[in-house]
Amino acid sequence: MIIKSINITEGFFYRKIKFQDGINLIFSKKNSCGKTTLLRFLLYSLGYNIPNTKNIKFELCEVETIINTEYLGDITLNRSSKNSISANINGEEYTYILPSELNKLHSIIYHTDNNNLLDNILGTIYVDQEKGWTLLNRGIVIGSLRFNIEDLIRGLSNIDCDSLIAKESQLARELNKYKQMFSVSQYQKSIETETGVLFSEDYDERLETNIQELTIQKNILKKEINRVSNTIKKNKQFKKYIEEMKILIKAPNGDTIPVTSDNIVGFDDNTNYLVSKYKMLVAELSTLLNEIEKLEFQRKYDEEQVAFLESETLTQSFDRKISTLQLSAPSIQSEIKRLEKELKNIRKEISNKTRSNTEVIDSLYTNVNKYLTELKVNDDKKIDFTYLFTSNLKELSGAVLHKTVFAFKLAYILEVEKALKIKLPIILDSPSGKEVDQSNVQLMMDILKRDFSANQIIIASIFTYKFDSSNIITINNKLIENMVDL
Repeated sequence: MIIKSINITEGFFYRKIKFQDGINLIFSKKNSCGKTTLLRFLLYSLGYNIPNTKNIKFELCEVETIINTEYLGDITLNRSSKNSISANINGEEYTYILPSELNKLHSIIYHTDNNNLLDNILGTIYVDQEKGWTLLNRGIVIGSLRFNIEDLIRGLSNIDCDSLIAKESQLARELNKYKQMFSVSQYQKSIETETGVLFSEDYDERLETNIQELTIQKNILKKEINRVSNTIKKNKQFKKYIEEMKILIKAPNGDTIPVTSDNIVGFDDNTNYLVSKYKMLVAELSTLLNEIEKLEFQRKYDEEQVAFLESETLTQSFDRKISTLQLSAPSIQSEIKRLEKELKNIRKEISNKTRSNTEVIDSLYTNVNKYLTELKVNDDKKIDFTYLFTSNLKELSGAVLHKTVFAFKLAYILEVEKALKIKLPIILDSPSGKEVDQSNVQLMMDILKRDFSANQIIIASIFTYKFDSSNIITINNKLIENMVDL
């Protein structure tokens, strides 16, 4: 994939920038001129939800980007709002709703429908100046967009853990709730210790329960009354219908007799039964309503009594309510232990399944070690393969972390390209960190020249680097500075 050009329009101002296949250097002599904004516009034009930069709101701009893809040739992307993006593909216009249809668009661009890959491509190819150089294997890429090495590996290996991950999320939510319940139970205990009294609202609870039970009975009775009433009405309609039909029957003696409700055997008996049942149900409902009314009166009285005493503070009221909860700390603890064990097991299952493709992991491990050695991070001592999944970044800082992140990124890119059979652009914002000297940066650039010469590379920096040939995009004062020709 190659980004060929971007055209940015903001009101009466615009800027069109062309990119070449190889090295593209977005350069300015000082910071805060628009280099980072341009890179983020590129990502925004691909459909990503990118946070605004200073003085520019992306959603107020219109951005047109032309990209070249290996399988479909040129694709023109046009984005004039944060909620949608249009794509011209082989002369056909398509519109995608964002963010829900982002992966649908990217499946065309990157030639894959693997969501684990699509969700992690940005974290593979892009390094943000703010968070990117500390993002090793999981975390925030930019804004709300995240990267996760486990998801990436599952995508590279075509491993489906969706049902396990969904179960993990559900268990985690449930565990969190029980931990909160335990905290409440401990607070409840402290209330009793401080006051010497555990408030009781058992009567109130019984009252409320009785009202609820009677209300259910009331609703059932009303439904039955309506059913019986409708049956009676239908019988009356049937009687009228029979009489209107003027049907005649011949008796055994030869007489012709008209059919009416009066001479249909059992008709009146059935009607009388229904009427009696209706009256009985209505009487039962009346009794029930009286009971509910009495209980609701009692509830209202109790509420008025509480209101009368509500000179109590908010915290006192809170304590009173908390104290009435039926919580068993030992039972809650037991459930917490059960959920923690289940969560541990399912996470182990996900991890084992994720790491089952040793070919992908071995390749990542080999390349990470290769680049760490070249960048003089390893000191001739290879890292263990489990380091790929480390969550401990405390031991890394400054230039070491900077170069380690770079090594990981290059390994990711190689593996994703192998899976997708395409070349990916590499987008780096400010590779010259505060604690990274130019010799280290040049080591990084040399690796790019040697191993990624077929990739489009876009770098934003206040420094220039030693490349044989590069497209210099200079930003003097601000990114968008030209008037639209009318």
